[in-house]
Amino acid sequence: MEGRPVRSMHGARALAASFDWAATDLGPREQWRPVVQHVVTTVLESPVPMTYQHGADLLMVYNDAFATLLGDKHPASFARPASEVVAEVWDAPNVGPAFRRLLETGTPFLEEGAPLALDLDTGGGLEPGYFLRAASPVRDDDGSIVGVLHVVIETTHRVERVSAMAALASALSSAVSVDDCCKVALQHAVAALGSRECHVCLPAPGAPSGWRATRARAGEAVARGEERLPLIWAEPSGELGEALAGLGDGGARATASRAAGTHGRFTVIPVPLGNRLGALVARTERSAPDGETLVLLSAAAVMVGDALQRAQVFDRERMTADVLQRTLLPQALPSTSGLAMAGHYEPGSSSSVAGGDFYDAFTVPDGRVALVVGDVVGRGLAAATVMGQVRAAARGAALSGASPAQVMASLDRLVTGLDAFWPSTLAPGGTEPMRAGYGGELFVTMLYALLDPRSGDLELVNAGHCCPAVVRGWDPPARETPEPVVELLDLPVGPPLGLCGEWPVHRARLAVGDLFLGFTDGLVERRGRSVDEGEAWLRDLLSSIVAVTPRALCQQVLQHAAAEGGLEDDCAVLAVARPAAAHRTATLVIPPEPRAVAPARHWARRQLQEWQLGDEVSFVVVTGLSELVTNAVLHAATEARVTLDLDDRRITVSVTDSGNRGAPRALARDVTSQRGRGLSLVRSMSDSFGTHRSALGSDVWFDVLLEREPAATETA
Repeated sequence: MEGRPVRSMHGARALAASFDWAATDLGPREQWRPVVQHVVTTVLESPVPMTYQHGADLLMVYNDAFATLLGDKHPASFARPASEVVAEVWDAPNVGPAFRRLLETGTPFLEEGAPLALDLDTGGGLEPGYFLRAASPVRDDDGSIVGVLHVVIETTHRVERVSAMAALASALSSAVSVDDCCKVALQHAVAALGSRECHVCLPAPGAPSGWRATRARAGEAVARGEERLPLIWAEPSGELGEALAGLGDGGARATASRAAGTHGRFTVIPVPLGNRLGALVARTERSAPDGETLVLLSAAAVMVGDALQRAQVFDRERMTADVLQRTLLPQALPSTSGLAMAGHYEPGSSSSVAGGDFYDAFTVPDGRVALVVGDVVGRGLAAATVMGQVRAAARGAALSGASPAQVMASLDRLVTGLDAFWPSTLAPGGTEPMRAGYGGELFVTMLYALLDPRSGDLELVNAGHCCPAVVRGWDPPARETPEPVVELLDLPVGPPLGLCGEWPVHRARLAVGDLFLGFTDGLVERRGRSVDEGEAWLRDLLSSIVAVTPRALCQQVLQHAAAEGGLEDDCAVLAVARPAAAHRTATLVIPPEPRAVAPARHWARRQLQEWQLGDEVSFVVVTGLSELVTNAVLHAATEARVTLDLDDRRITVSVTDSGNRGAPRALARDVTSQRGRGLSLVRSMSDSFGTHRSALGSDVWFDVLLEREPAATETA
């Protein structure tokens, strides 16, 4: 509301001089009491927004500065009762009642940061604002109160800036990674400080300039699918590079004032983040930064710098946990004729990225496929370490030709030994040794199954784990009922590993068109909900979702679970299907280089020609694949795996990166301006689309349904 111009022909002095005062309670001006004459003259000549409100009706005589606050209400408000001028707020306790008390008692009032929503335009819309208001009685020579002197200074801009700083502090308190902190800083600088464009620049020793930069622009929308992806970093150049070169070692405000430079219509203001952590660079349309802007930028830079210090520690720890978790879980599941499978691990909302939940699938010597889903008690790196040893031991025992019961007995001995491995320690000031680690309470729940891909026969053993679900008729061509039928296999459950016991074998069959889903308890357990209720929820979910691939089913199951209030514990899922048609797969690993996009397109086009798919399908697949590969190169900057999965009804394209960013690289300046368009294009072209972010990295995929069956030629 600040800064509204006053029409010169309606200036307050001119109005006061020509106004017909005789028609008001004030009477002819020459008959005014001396105190009224003096107050009105003071008001009209004051540069401060001020009004004299006369008599019981509080007729308003105000100056030009006050007229700017009234907007389109001026000049019609001149010499009118205050109750009519601000009728929309008159009944508020701090307006009409406050003035009446002042007239009755003579007690002045002062109010700072008062929120008022005034109707200041002819359209009738309310404009909220904040004001500093001071009101004092105007007394005649005999001491009687003849009116009120009211000073009003709009503080909306300052209040909003203070509120924005509080919002920045609140947002940074929950920003845990460097990317999170930078996103918050960019949003604040653009929205709250009125910047045209803002950059966050961080040191990058491997880059030619020694910097990497990411930016946000005012009015630039980000597609919904891009919001959670990592930021794009580029080599700073041009005016941004010049601004960074002007940074010194002095205080943030002094350095920003010294380094600010004008480039055409814009002023570039770099502010160091403290302790050589980086710089916040704002680009504004002002000719030069005012003192208030510098103070706010400097305060924001201090808060962002403190948050970045915490975030750098978190990122280092998370990367360590990321690498550990990625190496402990399978990098790829076996490609077996007659089967399609996928697995996902998702850390809980309150846990670290590393945990004890795991899945695995591998082929044993007799040609069957071993399926493993397990959960180590506890969370964090200790549980992940035990998980890695249990998973490796399970592979070793299974590959030796051991039966399911023998595999469990072997793992039981291993877990018991691992628990005993933790040494005793003496607590400071204590007199008795304490058990470190799990202290005799280590155990592992695990489901182990052998699946014959030719017959679908299953042999299962369960060590205190969740019973798996089977979706009968998951693949529509093989379905004998109108809808799929979901059941939780009723397995005999033995004790968890590490507690000794026996694990009876259960036999079942997975028919063509069925799907097997193993999972850990984080999927179905919630506070305030029983396990039976959780299992009923899962049955209903599997009956209702339409997932054309095991990969899509895993993602949708985890997304629905997160929508139920967030995953309260780590969760691993493993889906294995026997599709009705032959399944063909082709895989390509691409380096993290922009020039890898074109070869990936050529590879996909050749593969689709071998599978004899039409030009229309080929165009959609190649275009979408190009966007996903470009997305992986820009966002992940790591090696990525491109996979084409084909059956008689669909082709699925997926691009999976490792999740850890590589070294910063120089990108074209306009690369970031395309942010948010790629995934939206893929979503609009494909029949289904999904993204999945976990400790293993980012997995982005889409499906294209086929209008005709592809040729029967089998291709690896």
